[in-house]
Order: sequence, then C-alpha cells, then structure tokens
Amino acid sequence: MKTSRLRTASAIFVTLAATATAAPAFSGTAVAAAQASAVRQQVDFNGDGYEDMIASVLDGTVSGIKKAGYVAVYRGDAKGISPARHQVINQNTAGVPGSAAANARFGGSAPADIDADGYTDLLVSAGNGRPIILFGGKSGLGTRAVEFQGQGNAVGDFGGDGRADVAGIDNTEWAGRIVLSENIGADGSVGSTRTALTADGVTTYEGLQAADINNDGKDDLLVRTGCNDEPDCGGTSLYLSTGTGFTRTDIVTAPGTYLNHASVTVGSVNGDAYPDLVFTRRPTGLDSDVDFPSKGGAVAVALGGPKGQNTSVKPKWITQATAGVPGADEKGDALGASAAVGDLDGDGYGEVVVGLPGEDVGTAKDAGGVLVFKGRASGITGADTKVIGQSTVDVPGVDEQGDAFGGEVHVVSGAKNVPATLAVAAPGENTNQGGVWLFKGSRTGPVTKGSVSFGEASLGVTPSAVRFGNWLG
Repeated sequence: MKTSRLRTASAIFVTLAATATAAPAFSGTAVAAAQASAVRQQVDFNGDGYEDMIASVLDGTVSGIKKAGYVAVYRGDAKGISPARHQVINQNTAGVPGSAAANARFGGSAPADIDADGYTDLLVSAGNGRPIILFGGKSGLGTRAVEFQGQGNAVGDFGGDGRADVAGIDNTEWAGRIVLSENIGADGSVGSTRTALTADGVTTYEGLQAADINNDGKDDLLVRTGCNDEPDCGGTSLYLSTGTGFTRTDIVTAPGTYLNHASVTVGSVNGDAYPDLVFTRRPTGLDSDVDFPSKGGAVAVALGGPKGQNTSVKPKWITQATAGVPGADEKGDALGASAAVGDLDGDGYGEVVVGLPGEDVGTAKDAGGVLVFKGRASGITGADTKVIGQSTVDVPGVDEQGDAFGGEVHVVSGAKNVPATLAVAAPGENTNQGGVWLFKGSRTGPVTKGSVSFGEASLGVTPSAVRFGNWLG
C-alpha cells in the first residue's frame, strides 16, 4: 500500500510514493485492490517484486561539501528492508549530471515509472539547477540519469495515455498557474506543455500531488493553496482529471469538521478500489483554531469513490481525546506532523500511522511517538489504536528531549510471505543527527520485538546534524 502526502510546512511539494494497494502481507479479509496508475506503480527500482525505500538527506555532506545532499536507497528482498543493504546516490555519483555543490540539497523525490519500462524511477531536485531523473533498472536506481527539461515534481498520468506527465507550479505570472509537462523523452526532454489551472489572483498555489482518486486510469490533482493577503487562509482542493482538463470536486465533511490547513496523505484505508484521503492538522495559532476541536492535532479520513469521495461516510476529526486513543489532547503534541497508510496486519485494510513528534514522555519534552489506527471498511475510529515510542518494550533507544520520534513515518508494502514494514524517524535524535526505526508487520500490526534503528553511521559516514530520516519514501 503506497502513500503520498502534501506537506503544508513548505511551499514545496514532495510526493512520498504511489497510491495503490499491494497484496496483503498475510491472508485475511478478501477485498478489492485499488488499481495503480500505469505510471505510479510499486516503488521497485530493480523490478524484483519487493518494494524499496529511500531516505532523502537534503542536508547531507558529500566529499566534505556541506548540504550538498544525497539519497540513500534501501532495497527490499525476501527478508524485507534492512539498513545493511543500501546504496548512496549524490551528484558526485558516476553518471549523475552535475557535481556536488554546497547548499544544493540534492534530493526530495517523486517515484514513478517515467519511461514506462517497468522499473520505478526517481525525480529529484538539485538546488537551482534542473531536476534530475534517476532511472531504475535491473541493477537498481541510477542505472541511468538525465536532466529533466520541464518543471515540477508531481508525477502522474493525467491524460490516461499510459505516459508520465509532470505537474509544476509557475509563479512567474502574477496570478500563478499549474503547468503540465507531457511526452517526456528518455533524454529528459519535454514534447509539449499545457496550462492545467490558473489562479484567481487572490489564491496562490503552494503544493501539488498526483493520485488517481476515482480509479478511472487518469491521475487527478490535489492542490494546496494559500492567499496573497491572508496568513490564516489555505487548504487542499481535489481536481478530478477529465483527460483534457480538471474539474474541482468538493470534499463533504461531518458538521464541525473543517479540513482547511490540513496535510493530506493518500492511501487505501478501507481496502476497496478507490484511494482514500487522510487529513491531518495541527493548530495554527490563528483565528481558524476557533473551528478546530483539538489542542494537539487531529486526523480525519475521507473515503474515496467513483466521483472522488464516498459521501456515505463523512470524515470527522479524531484526536487524543477520542475514546480508545492513547494519551491526552495537549498543546504542542503535533499529532499529524507526519502520516502514512499501509496494511500492517495483513487483513486487507490500511492502517493509518500518525506521528506525534511533540509528545512529552515523562520529563522528556518533545520525545515523540506514533499512533497506529486500525484500518476498517468504514475507515478508522479510536478503537484498538496503538502507540509506539522509544520507551515501548523492545524499541531501541530511550526517550530524550527533542528526539521528535514520529517526525516522519512511512510504510513499505509487503509481498508474498513478506510482511509490510513500518519505518519511523526521529529527526531530532542525538542533537539533530536523526535516526530511523524499522518495525515488521504481523497479524496484530507492527511489532517492536526485533525492531532495529540506524542512522548515517550505517552508511559509513560520520554522523552530523542532518536530521536523518526526516524524508522517507
């Protein structure tokens, strides 16, 4: 089960992974699987059938050059993901265009099969230079690399023709617009471009995400917007693709549930053919908090459907004050600063994993934790919710001030006889060096026994304050 998220902390959008459902790790309830776009298949760079994972380290040092940035690739196999199996790619890697430069922050990622050869590729940014396409192949990611001649990094098949398109935000014009780069060549060239949406002069475009929400074979757009003259303004709108254009579709909510200022993660929660939208929001400190029923953050699920949403189940906020959810709804918890969706217990429904990086544990302020909400046909409730932190039995490490455990979460889909894996990052670990923890799925969800943690040292480099794990995909 793949997930992707619109991050509201930055005007730059980065997509975590594809949006479709993989086979459950274990036998369970039989459900329909969501169909992957021809472009956005399983994140499998070497085509061996096992999902891979990346850690994008934008502030990483390369050959002594600070904040040059690199991508660490962790290949999946019949034993799952292991920190021992890794590959590091940067702009000093043979075949990658350009060279490592200070503050280039090479990384970020949009995994997709851009050249339609059956291997997942990766579109990465490289400072002020052109984005770079790292192509996958039998030997893995980076088999070949070219500069991308278009703009943007939200990759999808918006026309439904089986070919990759890239959506980007063009703010050179006063109103701003969303531009699609189409007919992408193997050399990174763009055959044609077209304007998909144009801002109204008050609204500003801040982020994009591609996902086939209504499962019609055409990727749709989730558009994060703000306002030119109002800081307490913004939200995410859904635009369904018609093949030649886009139609805005409202998300219907329960009374009192306002989804503005929310981050969006896409994944299959209820196991049907339609991806679902997981909204997470933290208080803004502005007037909009009057309509928001939480001090520390909340999560809500809008189930997908053939028209974009299954309106029979309206999303409503779940907080740490909801029955069954561990902890208390407290200021600064930052519930929902990260989110991921994946089937961690093999029953065909996707668990919703939500980070709590601001959670205080004892005297350890902002030690952090994660909540795992059980997926069901009707979405999620507070029932059977689990919490994991560094004080949980068998989890390596200890709760310390500022660890921010749960600052990033990601689910690596399972395969036949291989359970899914939950990856959790603590970007603040060891004075912002950061670290990642891996938890295997089981019939009861993610298990802590046998869990492992790792950081930059596992790559053979001296750790520094790069917040390793802050970006997983």
